[in-house]
Amino acid sequence: MRFVTASLTLAAAFASAAVAVAAPARLSDVEFIAANRCLGLESTKAFASPDADSLRQLVKSQEWGRNQFIYDKADQARDDGARDASRSGAEASARVASERDGVCRNLASTTTASTPSATHNMMQ
Repeated sequence: MRFVTASLTLAAAFASAAVAVAAPARLSDVEFIAANRCLGLESTKAFASPDADSLRQLVKSQEWGRNQFIYDKADQARDDGARDASRSGAEASARVASERDGVCRNLASTTTASTPSATHNMMQ
């Protein structure tokens, strides 16, 4: 009887772990605001990226259940990101590029890790 109980417990643990890996985790409010800033950065012509679509999908899937204050901060962060990306100057461009290649790429990978990309599907 103990063996059956232990087996069922392990099976349930492995099943829940598989579900946790398959579904993207809920972003914290800070990560949600950062994803919106990245969306603002990558929606400009100067810093356009193929990750913009995955960020847009991430933001849309993570919108529900947020406080209105967080929605307002996210909108403000998106506008600030677009404004910062449109500024000219080598120093500002380098700072925005490093943010896009660091934080934004990591946030975009949270959506692409759970679902294969279109290029991945085409290569198979």
